[in-house]
Amino acid sequence: MRVQFIYSQEDLVDASLRFAARSKSVRLMRRKRTAWLALLAWLLVFVFFRFSFHGAIVGLVAALIVVITDPLVYNYELRKNLRKIAKERYGEENEFVCEVELLPEGLKTSGETSGANIQGTTGWETIEEVVSTDDSVDIFGRKGGVIVRNRAFSSAEERARFIELAREYMNQARAAGKVVK
Repeated sequence: MRVQFIYSQEDLVDASLRFAARSKSVRLMRRKRTAWLALLAWLLVFVFFRFSFHGAIVGLVAALIVVITDPLVYNYELRKNLRKIAKERYGEENEFVCEVELLPEGLKTSGETSGANIQGTTGWETIEEVVSTDDSVDIFGRKGGVIVRNRAFSSAEERARFIELAREYMNQARAAGKVVK
């Protein structure tokens, strides 16, 4: 089964965020960042209040505020930086073609960006999950994946068939014992 759609730089940013959110390394890095910022906030407030008990309590409140707000700030900054990278790489070009084909041997993707034709095939044995979201079908694997936007499908039935076939191929690879760890 083959589908095709046009995506934008904003779609690239969104896909990058989705793939990053699944990374254990990125999650660990984010937790470390939040912990260090919270510790720094606590320490600054504690020092500002001249090492008093009151300063320690106010510092804990400051640290808690950092823990609550840092994920929002981090996501905003990351999205902004990914947009800059996309703009730097593609300039004003904002329409790219992506073709996704589900084959028994793997997930085949191809597209054209900035005149370069990019193609790749990811074996089903490396696919970890097929996720249906409100705006896409996300196929995640250890060695790649793709975000297939809903606009790739002509109908809800075609989208459902696509998901079913992708999961079938993924499960067949697992049943055959081909799962690579």
